[in-house]
Amino acid sequence: MNEMLKIAIVTKNGESIVGTFGSSQYFKVYEIVDNKIIKEELREVYVDKAEEDVPSIISKNNGLNGKGAFSLNVVDASKDKHMRIAKSISDCHVVIARGMCANAWDSIEQFKMEPIITTNKQFEETVEQYLDKSLVNHKDKVH
Repeated sequence: MNEMLKIAIVTKNGESIVGTFGSSQYFKVYEIVDNKIIKEELREVYVDKAEEDVPSIISKNNGLNGKGAFSLNVVDASKDKHMRIAKSISDCHVVIARGMCANAWDSIEQFKMEPIITTNKQFEETVEQYLDKSLVNHKDKVH
């Protein structure tokens, strides 16, 4: 029996690889069997509306009335957000984006998925390069 491979690719517009893992609005998910795409879908990213409050957490909880200290609450909120995004595509094996932070990278790996940072913009070209093992993973671009 042939195993299915699922690749999730970050997109904001559904037409090309755009954006970082944490700011993505959609994932283009490809199902592959025998190195052939058998299905593709556009999934909306699950983001809790509470994430819209993150900027106010910085100003309210930094201890200096909004003047310069970084709040651990923001770091924790970022980790939680990335874990929830990763969980929403945890049926996939590979996650490809044009950028991601260390929290995103770690979250993806915790769900046993392979994180990849690419400079490509086209979905199918990127999938083909992954399948033929020529896709470059720009790990040095983790921010």
